[in-house]
Amino acid sequence: MQPINWLGLIALMMPLALAAKDLQTEEQPFLQAYSGQSRQFVEEQLGKPVKKEVAVKPHNADQILQQQQQAAPGAGEQIEMWYYRGKIQYAPNKFFNTAELTFANDKCVNITFANKK
Repeated sequence: MQPINWLGLIALMMPLALAAKDLQTEEQPFLQAYSGQSRQFVEEQLGKPVKKEVAVKPHNADQILQQQQQAAPGAGEQIEMWYYRGKIQYAPNKFFNTAELTFANDKCVNITFANKK
């Protein structure tokens, strides 16, 4: 049995432990690391988001969906978007500066990258 290389382990985990304002990663590893994860996991790894938003459903959305037989009464998901700032590399010398993680019922179901000011 080989001894654990702590320095190597720390180096691998360092990008995941940085604060949101210091986020620097590549696009695909970020998607693989956080797709399908819980809010708690994401917050433990990335820190608190720069901004959070809760999706607002139009007042008559349930009624319209029921009329079209697309939703059961009272059915719905809690949707929340978390925003992180940093450098997410998608090509050599090209970066996105914002990552939006969308959670539905505590599971990261969508990740979007953008250049927002």
